[in-house]
Amino acid sequence: MRKSFPDKKKFRSGGSRLLMALPVLLCLTALSGCGQKIENKYDIDTGIMRMNSINTSLTETNSAKGFSVGLALPGETTFNADDISAEAALMVEFGKEDPQAVAYKNPYVRTYQASITKVMSALVCLRHIKDLQQEFTVTENSAITVEGSSKAWIYPGETLTIEDLLYGMLLPSGNDAAVAVAEATCGSVEAFVDEMNRTALEIGATGTHFVNPHGLPDERHYTTPYDIYLTMNEAMKYEEFRKIVGTVNYTPHYKDKNGAPKTQNWSVTNKYMLGETPTPDGLEILGGKTGTTNAAGYCLTMDAKKISTGEEYIATVMKAHTKDELYQNMTSMISTIR
Repeated sequence: MRKSFPDKKKFRSGGSRLLMALPVLLCLTALSGCGQKIENKYDIDTGIMRMNSINTSLTETNSAKGFSVGLALPGETTFNADDISAEAALMVEFGKEDPQAVAYKNPYVRTYQASITKVMSALVCLRHIKDLQQEFTVTENSAITVEGSSKAWIYPGETLTIEDLLYGMLLPSGNDAAVAVAEATCGSVEAFVDEMNRTALEIGATGTHFVNPHGLPDERHYTTPYDIYLTMNEAMKYEEFRKIVGTVNYTPHYKDKNGAPKTQNWSVTNKYMLGETPTPDGLEILGGKTGTTNAAGYCLTMDAKKISTGEEYIATVMKAHTKDELYQNMTSMISTIR
């Protein structure tokens, strides 16, 4: 079965078209073959240079003329984020023709994304696979033994739908489910990671590099708050993604390795959605993704909606020192939504 991609976004900077257009190959067979390997690596300095070409200048309102259609471009230091103690943060309007970055701190700093990686994993899967009711049998590669690795508690030989695997990856943040999503989408983790990097470049996330689909630590696996915004901005355009990350509890029904029925319950890790952290008055949290490792610290990206107007904002806090600090910082930032 041939897989198809949505039209690539066209980026413009200083009047030049297709700033970063790259060829993307179609998947040639169901659940396998997702494109060519990218040999050239890239870093944050290259990313900022691409985003701020010689013909692009920042305005007093911290946006850039002609960078891209429908995307915000924050400045490089701090704006409306004096209460943020974490290393970096960014909040941007979502869904507007000319969105603005309304708060930010170090939006282009390189950070480790931990399980926020799974937003890109979900995006790649949804771009490739239209029928999420296809079944996939979990392989031995999902048996991750790294101490402290978050799990959906699925095991080799068990058969789940791809939709179930997405829930297992995004709600309990299962690294085992992320490997299964990768293999179900592209046939191998390696091919899937290549597609993650290709997709990052395509959407303009030039300060990002992936080496795995789940976010376990690796010095070559990094991103920036701005690139997380770009990724969430794309992912939230998919109704399936919005549905999954907006779910608090999910019960999959699948088959164990012997074909017998099996079920369990998965819960989201976002404390706002669990009711463990109060959501500021007038706002609704539509969903997002947490991430935590020793290297990344405590991280969260999410979509918050202003109930009175329906306006949405993508908010990200990276590398807080504690979970309490993470949610305090996020609450301080989204409380400025008026």
